[in-house]
Amino acid sequence: MKQNLKKALTKDIGLKILAIAFAFFLWLVVVNIDDPTQTRTFTAVVTVTNADTLSKSGKLYEIKDGINTVSFRVTAKRSIIEKLSPSDFSAVADMNYLESEERVPVTISAKSYASSITISSKQNYLYVILEDEATNKFVINAEYTGTPESGLEVDTVECSPTVVTVKGPQDQVSAISSVKAICDITGATTDFTENVIPVLYDANGEALDTSDLSISVSTVSVSVNFVSVKSADIVVKTSGTLASDLTLGSISTDPASVMIKGEDSALNDVSTITIPESVINLSNITGSFVTTVDISSYLPEGVTLADKNASKVTITVTMSGDTKSTITIPSGNIEFNNLDEGLAATLDATDVTVNIFGTEEELAAITADDIKGYIDCSGLAVGEKQNVAAQFTNVNGVTVQNTSVTITITEDASAAGTTNETDTSAESKEE
Repeated sequence: MKQNLKKALTKDIGLKILAIAFAFFLWLVVVNIDDPTQTRTFTAVVTVTNADTLSKSGKLYEIKDGINTVSFRVTAKRSIIEKLSPSDFSAVADMNYLESEERVPVTISAKSYASSITISSKQNYLYVILEDEATNKFVINAEYTGTPESGLEVDTVECSPTVVTVKGPQDQVSAISSVKAICDITGATTDFTENVIPVLYDANGEALDTSDLSISVSTVSVSVNFVSVKSADIVVKTSGTLASDLTLGSISTDPASVMIKGEDSALNDVSTITIPESVINLSNITGSFVTTVDISSYLPEGVTLADKNASKVTITVTMSGDTKSTITIPSGNIEFNNLDEGLAATLDATDVTVNIFGTEEELAAITADDIKGYIDCSGLAVGEKQNVAAQFTNVNGVTVQNTSVTITITEDASAAGTTNETDTSAESKEE
């Protein structure tokens, strides 16, 4: 029995081996027909590592043209490749291997089925542009927009922190002109604090893109404090008595009222701002005139001006029948008297505007050439600009008010002779 079995197994052994090999080959063909090998292209986003290597050397990078993806080919069985997606691969650009300061090799690896797939050996690169890095500190300006409820005025606007540090590409950091933290106070009825995002501006007041910048704070706390405000009329008191040949027409102020601020308890007792009688002494008046005073010292305790720049008030005093007008005269109409020999004087302006008072008919008849004036130069310093009074003579019933002008005294021998002649002419006219 054993002999027959052995004979059957060894009979035509070559054919049997060939049959087995053919069967195996046929099995491979069938398997590959059912699950063939395929190649497919994938695109992955590149992750940059060790970027601090550049920052330590004072450099920053920007991805050229904004392209931060690479494409690569993957070969695998169809059953596997159909399961793959870009998320199954990692693409890493290590800044430690930066080449020629322009490109970084990208290493691609599989997260899944690593032993069953083949990734093409073609080297991919991430292309970058290097820039110098800069760091600067800027003061944060706290500001507001809008208006609060009626009767309130902003007293103070403060922010915390007050300084911000900005880090990024040098050309972008150097373009920063100011940093502002702006809050909206529209309709506010009480003090408040809110967090706002600081905004960076260039020299033209345009907001800058901060996507490539590192800012030390993301928000700024802005606190706004309010104070009550109200309008107060300006009242002018006088002292002394007018000359018998004069009759007072009117006394007016410009502005006629100002806005004041303070606590409610202080404002409730204030309805007017009074300019004391010491300012306008009627006994010293020879005609209509205009003067300017600073009213900040006349405010009651606990009250200040809502606009600190509104402290100057113009007072116009006119005699009965007079009206006020202004006229511009050439600087040549003003002479320099008592100017030492060898010195010359010049006005800073080519024209001077003066106030004139009279009836409408008298004012209409006056021309710039009719008005003459002089400056007393005795005792004035040489080489310095200085404010002095230009004095004018009334003409044809019109009162011309003296005014302040700016002149400069210089050493000039040739001007001295001219000045002396001018002085002589002036003296002749007086005689």
